[in-house]
Amino acid sequence: MTTRLDLSVRRHEGASVIALAGELDKLSGPRLRDAMVTQLDDGVCRLVLDVTGLRFCDSTGLWIMLEFQRRAVAAGGCLRLAGVHGVLGRILAITGLAGAFSLDPDVATSLRAVSSPAPDTRSPAVSSPAPGARPPASPSAPDAEPPSGAG
Repeated sequence: MTTRLDLSVRRHEGASVIALAGELDKLSGPRLRDAMVTQLDDGVCRLVLDVTGLRFCDSTGLWIMLEFQRRAVAAGGCLRLAGVHGVLGRILAITGLAGAFSLDPDVATSLRAVSSPAPDTRSPAVSSPAPGARPPASPSAPDAEPPSGAG
């Protein structure tokens, strides 16, 4: 079975928008990985992934996004997802990974966020509390298990 993923890269001031349309899965994932590696190798570490045209995403696509979220932040940048909906939106919600990404309704919003003088490069899942703030109480669910890894 052949999957189809259309991918385009547009450069903006200090950022790149990688637009995806079609299916992101095990067969097409390497194309996304290559495009993101190229951007980071070129010194562009503020990345916007436009997923508005994405019809399908499996665990391979999700792992690629997580990998490059980490790599972009390590390089002093960020990875923002623009236009999350459908299958990807459900996967992020079910796995609890929506909080690991900066999600924007559209590319314009993402570009405004990365163009600000000091973009939020922290992963929302690991943000630190304000000085003097009390840490949130831990949930008391001893039998609760974290979401299993996508696979």
